[in-house]
Amino acid sequence: MTLDSYLEKNGYSQDLRDLIQVITAQVQPIKDEFLGGEEKAGTYNIYGEEQIKLDKRANEILLEAFRNSNLVKQVASEEENEVIHLNSKKGHFGVTMDPLDGSSLIPTNLTVGIIISIYKNGEVMSGLKNITQAFYILLGPLTVMVFAGKNEVAEFLYNKEGIFDLVKEGIILPEGKIYSPGGLKNKWTDAHRDVIRTLQENGFKLRYSGSFTPDFHQILNYGGVFTYPALTDKPYGKLRVLFEVGPMAFIAEKAGGAAIDGKSRILDIIPTKVDQRTPVYIGSKEVVLKIKEKLSLK
Repeated sequence: MTLDSYLEKNGYSQDLRDLIQVITAQVQPIKDEFLGGEEKAGTYNIYGEEQIKLDKRANEILLEAFRNSNLVKQVASEEENEVIHLNSKKGHFGVTMDPLDGSSLIPTNLTVGIIISIYKNGEVMSGLKNITQAFYILLGPLTVMVFAGKNEVAEFLYNKEGIFDLVKEGIILPEGKIYSPGGLKNKWTDAHRDVIRTLQENGFKLRYSGSFTPDFHQILNYGGVFTYPALTDKPYGKLRVLFEVGPMAFIAEKAGGAAIDGKSRILDIIPTKVDQRTPVYIGSKEVVLKIKEKLSLK
């Protein structure tokens, strides 16, 4: 079953199906930019990080597709300073995107990803509770898409014809023992260090690539927890609410998992600025709730 057939079977509107088709049609154009795309662009994003050419091109490719689609009202991108309002009489969706998560790994040929969330109400700053669909696309040895919608999570594989075919549906995030710890160890707080020590004492295995998308994908498949915590010099962590943490929290919860900022549910966040960051603990529900209990005592 193709992605579009899956969406039709599950009662998604034609407009939403068209929007997802618009996004997935950009996979090959973005992949085509990989060769030589790791060069520095000489420009900086809103976080003061120097962009590489591939980041900029992936962003441009997706933005142009949204402009031409007449389906999108607002776009928020990790590569843009503010929410982009598109002049479309038909457009009613809001879209957030990390056009290329983990792009610094391109020179080493490790997996990178595209992260998307969709707001049916068209308002990307209205709160993470208003996400109606979210998905990520892994660009690795295989090109894989993980989609979360109404009450389900499904995985699709990109075939030779450039179409995503269903390989798994009804995905449930298992209770496993992998942990992916972000942030410099010497910047961890004592409370977080205690969390990691407890995981290690309970036999959790370290798996961390430096790219959120493939690291979360491992957790989705094998269970455990990914974390990028509050740091002593970065009390709000590193990952962005709109572009990374929100969409992944939506997917995790739809798969039966959980996502917190240490003490509160991620999907309860209403962002006040485009570049807002948050600490995150995301993964198997039982593991995350035990971490929440531990941190609430600190």
